[in-house]
Amino acid sequence: MSSKFSIDVEALRAFIRREVKGFASTELEITRHPGGHSCETWNIRADGHRWILRRPPRAGVQKGASNMGREYRVMSALGGSDVPVPKTIVLCEDPSIIGAPFFIMEEVTGAVIRNEFPENFPSSPERRRAIGKSLVDVLVKIHSVDYRAAGLERHGRPEGFLERNLDLMRRQWDRVKQRPIDDIESVGAYLTANIPRPSGPPSLLHGDYKLDNVMWNLDRNASINAVLDWEVSTIADPLVDLGWLRGFWQEKGRPRPYVAMGQAVQDEGDFLSRDEIVERYAAACGRDVDKLPWFEAFAMWKIAIIMEASYARYLSGNSDDPMFAMLKVVVPGLASAAVEALAEAGLR
Repeated sequence: MSSKFSIDVEALRAFIRREVKGFASTELEITRHPGGHSCETWNIRADGHRWILRRPPRAGVQKGASNMGREYRVMSALGGSDVPVPKTIVLCEDPSIIGAPFFIMEEVTGAVIRNEFPENFPSSPERRRAIGKSLVDVLVKIHSVDYRAAGLERHGRPEGFLERNLDLMRRQWDRVKQRPIDDIESVGAYLTANIPRPSGPPSLLHGDYKLDNVMWNLDRNASINAVLDWEVSTIADPLVDLGWLRGFWQEKGRPRPYVAMGQAVQDEGDFLSRDEIVERYAAACGRDVDKLPWFEAFAMWKIAIIMEASYARYLSGNSDDPMFAMLKVVVPGLASAAVEALAEAGLR
C-alpha cells in the first residue's frame, strides 16, 4: 500500500498505550478493512484485542460528513440501550496523531450483506423475509430513543433541518460536480419548492440506514448484532431515515440500477416489498407516512451528490477505493432513482 494511504503504527500504538487503560502491548498489527467507503476503516490486532479504527477520507470531506466525534458520541450514548451498537474504546480528535481525528471501537462478529449472502450466513426464504422485518424493527428502536435522556439533546437541530440540508447539498453539488446531471437539478428544484411539514416530533436519526450498514447475527434468525456507520446521525424528522431505507431497498421485478451499490441482490424473492417496509414501520410507530415519496426522493438526490464528491476525490487521486471508479455511471443512476420515487407517487 502506498504510504499516502497508510497509518503511522508507532504513533497510534503510543496513543493507545497512553489512553486505553490496561493496554501495554509493544506490538500492533493494523490492516485495511474491506468494508467502509465513506470513511476509512482499519482492523487493529494486539494483546488479544480485535478492534476497528475509523477515520475520515484523505481529502474532499464535505461539511457535516465523516464526523468521528459525532459517531463516537452517539454510539457511546446508545451503549446498553435497545439499539445494538459496537462498544466504543477511545476517541482522538487531535489530527496530529495519525493525520486526522479517529476513534476505536470493538469489532463485532457477524455478517454484512452486500453483493451476496456470505457463506456463513446462507440464504433461505424464511431468513430473507425476516431480514426486512429486523431492519424495520431496529429502525423503530432508533427512532424511539429518548435522545434527551441519552444526553443527545445537542446532537442536532431539528428545527429547519430539511431547509438547511437542502441548501447545504445544493452548495456541495456546485462544488463537487464533474459533469452536468439534469435530474439532480430538477429534483433539487422540486424538493426545495415542496418541503413537507413535520410528520410528528423529531427523533434520533441514523442518517445512512440500509441493508449493508448493519451487522447480522449468524443465528438461524435474522437478528442484528450492531448498527454501524453513525457519522451523519442527527436529530430530525424520522421519515428521513425511512425514505433512505425505502430508496435503497431493492424489490424483485422493480429493480433500481446502481441504487444497491454493492447491497445483496434481492432477486431471489421472499423479501419484504418496499411498501411492506413502510407499512410495518407505520404500524409500529403510528406516524403519518403520506409524504414519504418526498423523503425518498430527497434520499436518492442527496446520496447522488455525496457519491459525486467521492467520484471527484477518486479523479483527483485522493482515494484508492476501486469502487469509486464506478461512480461515473452510479451517480446518474441514483439521480434517476430520485426522479422515479417522485414519479411513482404521481408527483412528476
